[in-house]
Amino acid sequence: MNNPTPFHFYRTKGKNVCVLMLLCVPLSMMDIPGPCKHAITMDHLLQLKQLISNQLRTGCSITYTFIERKHLSVVCYVKAALPRVLELFNVHFKYVRGTGSAQAVVSIQNLILNIYSQRCIPSLDEQLEEDPVAFEREYNESPVQALQRVEEVLSLYLHLITTTNTPVNWTCEQEYSSNLPPTVTQLTTSTEVALGLFGQDPQKSFSDDFYRLGFIVVSVCGGFLILLTAYCLLERKKLQRQLYRTRISSDLGLQVVENFEIQEEVYQMNDRRTQLGSHLATAF
Repeated sequence: MNNPTPFHFYRTKGKNVCVLMLLCVPLSMMDIPGPCKHAITMDHLLQLKQLISNQLRTGCSITYTFIERKHLSVVCYVKAALPRVLELFNVHFKYVRGTGSAQAVVSIQNLILNIYSQRCIPSLDEQLEEDPVAFEREYNESPVQALQRVEEVLSLYLHLITTTNTPVNWTCEQEYSSNLPPTVTQLTTSTEVALGLFGQDPQKSFSDDFYRLGFIVVSVCGGFLILLTAYCLLERKKLQRQLYRTRISSDLGLQVVENFEIQEEVYQMNDRRTQLGSHLATAF
């Protein structure tokens, strides 16, 4: 039977540390939403801004259908407008493959397709919701103005998902079916103006979420390390006691063997003495 050694003890505890560290980050991120939380980033808006700056400042205009905000909430406006954004890019913004503008268009298209594939925004449920066709309007504007409408929608969506810690309720049955008189909706010309509806900047919100996530990860990992350190100290003391008892048992065993050997030597000396006495008696 092999006695435990400090080497075996620390090797076992090292494996436990690795397992706990692997579990640390997933446990600390349980309250963070999945891919929808970071599906869209400021990089997408920067690509869109670059695409806007690449447009020709001429009298050219395009005719397209888009959603008019009217009385719609941010949630229902974004839900109704995203399909129109995808249609706008597919029809009116086509560039030579490999150019910066083409890459920006593909990036935005993939973004919207990913939003739907990940079910970040559910498709229109015709059994519960009416098609928001009542909010559609035909525009005849420059490509820059059309892209600025897209910028507004994506900015609102980015702000919505980065400032909400609970799942967004995308049910718009009541809003799509209501027939309130239309209100004048001015076109926002920049991301900052669109975000002024909320009074916050999505980049700041994204940074806050990032630091909050980092704080959660550090806190949970620190707690695990404290518990693990306390556990290792207790196990070390327990192992030291076991080694001490084993050493005492070994010392007692050696002492018994030595006593037995001494006793055997005494017996042998007595036997020799007896035999010597017998020989002397016989000689005399």
